[in-house]
Formats: sequence, structure tokens, C-alpha cells
Amino acid sequence: MAVAAERNAKGTAFVEGREIRYADYLSQGLNSISFASKGDRTRYRLKIAAARALEEIGYQNLRVSDICTYASVALGTFYVYYRDKNEIAMEVVLEFIDHLYERARQVGRGTGDFEAIHNTNRFFIAAYQANPGLMQCHVQLQTQLPEFQEQWRPRHAKWIEKLARSIALRGNYGEDMPGSAMKVARVLEGMVFHYLYAEIVSRENTQAENGFDPEAVAMMLSVLWYRAVYCKDPPVLR
Repeated sequence: MAVAAERNAKGTAFVEGREIRYADYLSQGLNSISFASKGDRTRYRLKIAAARALEEIGYQNLRVSDICTYASVALGTFYVYYRDKNEIAMEVVLEFIDHLYERARQVGRGTGDFEAIHNTNRFFIAAYQANPGLMQCHVQLQTQLPEFQEQWRPRHAKWIEKLARSIALRGNYGEDMPGSAMKVARVLEGMVFHYLYAEIVSRENTQAENGFDPEAVAMMLSVLWYRAVYCKDPPVLR
């Protein structure tokens, strides 16, 4: 497929402040990507179908026949392109994670210190709300497929390294503070991931009195992040 066309499709997933489903984002590529062959287009359609099936059915209960139904292709066609459901699930979820990391870098680029943190948290909240099924599949694949871990861990490590560089360069977290920029990055990233997963994906707090307010949660997480990195309140609280 044409790389340029694929790059042009990036950035279209954030519509009027709301993230759309990853499967819908991939579907946009059918009209914007130039495929080298009919086979490449069929493989891409299978990925769209797998993304939609993983979101709606989940990894545990997913069957190859479900993917074929979503893609409107014969069962034998699937095996021309993929070995089994694990192979296509890994490919889709890893590309989904790459997509999230790239989008997060985009929304935080060229903004002030607090705005960058706030915009990034707002993006992740919207992404979790649009794709709770894929986020759950991400965790399931980590625990069940060692080959997935092997490919996911270096991606995650690069994301943590980026956060650590930002903390070291832009924050006030000096060498005299406990821990290190890398450890702080891991703690803060874990805070956001686990809180959003519990609230949005596993819905552990569905009986909360005030419900889930995305803007309030984004502000809370961003203030906590800013205080940890800059050792002071953000401008919005001063």
C-alpha cells in the first residue's frame, strides 16, 4: 500500500473532540489508501473486521468465522492471509497501540506544559471510551500470549522513555528527589492506565454517585501529573 496515503489518513480519528472506534478509523483507509493488489485490500478488510470483532465480541470468545462474517469473506480466504485468530489479533492490537502512542504525541505537540498534559489525558480518556473492547484485548494478550509481550514491551518502553525525557527536560524533578525521571514516568503512566481501565473498561466504579465525568477526570489526572513533575500547582489552579 502507498505509505504516503497511509500517512495522510492519520489524524482523522479525532472528530470534534471525540475519538472514534479504531475499526472505523481503519475503515477510512479503504478510501484513502492505494493498495498494490486486490490481495492487499482483502487483507486490510480482514484487519478492519478483526478490529470490529475484537471490540464487540472480545478476544476470548472470538472465532475465525466471526472475523470472516464481519469481512463478508469465505472461511478459506482468511487462511490465505493469517495462520489463526492469534496472529491477526496480535497484529491489530499492536497497530492499535502504535496508533494510540502516535496520536498522543500529536495532541501534546506545540502546546504549553500543562496544556500538553491535559490534552494527552483528554485524548486517552476519549480513546478508552471509544475502544474499551480493544483495551481489554490488549491486557488479555499481554497475559496469555508471550509472543505478544515480546513485541509490545519495546513499544511500551519507548513510550516510557519519551515521558522520562520530557520529565527530565521540562520538569523540576531533580536528582535530589526520590526515584528517577524514568521511575516517575512509569508511576504516572501506570496511574493513568490503571485508573482509566478500572473506570471505563472493567467499570469497577459504576455505582459512583457522580458518575464518570471525562473533563473532570482529565483535569484531576493532569493536575496530579503536573504536581508530580513540576512540584507545584499548574497555572489553572493559581
